[in-house]
Amino acid sequence: MKTVLIISPEPWDGHFVSKHHYAINLVKDGSKVYFLDPPRSEINDIKVLKTDYENLYQVQSPIVSKGLQYMPKILRNILESKWLKKLESKIGTKIDTIWLFENSRFYDMSFAKDRLKIYHQMDYNQNFHVKEAAKSSDICFCISNNIKYNLLSYVNKKKVYVLGHGLSISKDKQELTKGEIDRFNKFDINAIYVGNMDSFYIYIDIFEEIAKRFNNIGFHFIGSYNKDKEFYKRLSMFDNVIFWGRVDSKKIIPILSFVDINLFADKLTTQEEKLQNTNSHKILEYLYSGKVIVSTYLADLTDILDLMQMTKEEFSVDDFVKLFDDTVCNLEYLNSKSMQEQRREYALNRTYEKRLEQIKDILKNNKLIGEDKC
Repeated sequence: MKTVLIISPEPWDGHFVSKHHYAINLVKDGSKVYFLDPPRSEINDIKVLKTDYENLYQVQSPIVSKGLQYMPKILRNILESKWLKKLESKIGTKIDTIWLFENSRFYDMSFAKDRLKIYHQMDYNQNFHVKEAAKSSDICFCISNNIKYNLLSYVNKKKVYVLGHGLSISKDKQELTKGEIDRFNKFDINAIYVGNMDSFYIYIDIFEEIAKRFNNIGFHFIGSYNKDKEFYKRLSMFDNVIFWGRVDSKKIIPILSFVDINLFADKLTTQEEKLQNTNSHKILEYLYSGKVIVSTYLADLTDILDLMQMTKEEFSVDDFVKLFDDTVCNLEYLNSKSMQEQRREYALNRTYEKRLEQIKDILKNNKLIGEDKC
């Protein structure tokens, strides 16, 4: 892959997620990358902007055409092909790879003739034009088995690969202040949850119950929250609960090094929610910390039950509390040097660099790229 167009549902200048990390690692690997933002209504022409990374450019563009998705396929392809040629004219080179991370635009990639076309689905409920995106691609990647099974409704099994999430490790770590370190020193044992406290899925009853029953343990919550929302109202009443708010991503790994137990708890009631939430990107960060994880059921991670403490698929709040209690009682073993090394090794084998190597191997094995096209 020499010149790659990444089509992303998130803008380059937003919160960095998988698309951004793949883009960064592609340029490290020698590719030139153009990262297409969602459509910009305030501009009327394609803009190509430099980023902080050499050979990585942010592309801003208005919509290709009003009502494009309602047009006949042949007309839609003509307009999108013209858009692509216009971009190539601006950058002065041909795009050889289209890497599509969404299915609400450019989903019929047959407009991009004579190019490698990758469809990469990160969310099960990202379901606008899955069939067209899958069928018009040369190969499909996804992060869960449930997404894979859905894609197999449209394409041959040899075309679909489950990769899972990737781990990003920032070398530019930001050290904690004395005041931040003191938050951990107040307790003999510290547990943490990293994420959005106002998430629809977060299992508030679980966090409230363990904070109440284990008042000698410090519970740290890293991420955004609203004081008027239920999670903060119910948890802020406990003296052993510390709300950090959003912190610089460069501080996450240093923060996790002070923690004894990592927490994950989602409440999934509908079948759709269960199909969507079978994994979480934060689990790899937790594993990289080396410390034990206590989690609600995650279907795609049942093969690493030796590395984490997980409830069964059907469970109660009391089941989670018991699992947490068992973890505390066996903390010395669960956080032993050997266990920590195993967790770190698992996470390090799934960095975005490793994921990209895996993708390149799959492309080579499928004869979609050669040794000279990497």
